[in-house]
Amino acid sequence: MTPEDDRRNVWRHGRFPILRFVRMKRMSWLVSLAAACSSSVAWSQESFAALLAKDSLSFSLPKGFAALAVVANPDVQYQFAIKSSVAKAEIRYAIFPSSNNAQFAEMFLQTICLNVSGGKTCNIRPFPQPAVRTEFGADGGFTSMTGLESQFGKGYKYCMANLIHKNDVADVVTFFLFDDMKVLQSLIAQEEVFHALRFK
Repeated sequence: MTPEDDRRNVWRHGRFPILRFVRMKRMSWLVSLAAACSSSVAWSQESFAALLAKDSLSFSLPKGFAALAVVANPDVQYQFAIKSSVAKAEIRYAIFPSSNNAQFAEMFLQTICLNVSGGKTCNIRPFPQPAVRTEFGADGGFTSMTGLESQFGKGYKYCMANLIHKNDVADVVTFFLFDDMKVLQSLIAQEEVFHALRFK
C-alpha cells in the first residue's frame, strides 16, 4: 500500500464522520477526529518536501531558525519543525487533508487544541478576509491560543495554533510553542516568520 493509499484511508475512516455530524453527538465526533489527527498512518509517511509539492505550498526558512528533529507523540502528528536560535521558541508544521469547509476546519482546530491542552477548549478566531487569501493564498483560516498539557507540548507552556485551509487541497496548521508572550509577539511581528508557510 502506497502513502497515497494510506492518506485516502485516513480520509475515509478518520475524516468522513464530519459528513454525518448532524446525526452524531458532538463529543463522539471529536473523539473520532482526535484519533485521526493523532494517527501517523497518512501524513507521517510523506516527507514535508513531498507534501509541499503535492499541495502547492511554499516554505522559506526564516533567519535565526534551524531545522529540528520531529518528536513522536500521541497527540498531534507533524512533519517539520524549526527552533529559534535567539529565544525559547519552536515552530511546528502539520499538513492534513482539506476540510473543504470553514466550519469543519474550525472544529478540526478545536480538536487539535483539545489534544495539546489536555482536554481544554480554546478560543478560536477567524482570520479576516481577504487578508488570509492575500497573505497565505488560502480560502480561510483561524487562530487559537492554549496552554500546553501534553506530550506534544513538553518543555513549553503555551501554543498559538493557526490553521489555514484551501478547499480540495489541504489544511495547514502552524504551531508556535513558547513560554513568554513577548517572544510570541516578536515572532508574529516578523513577516518571514509568520508567513513562512503558505499556499502558492
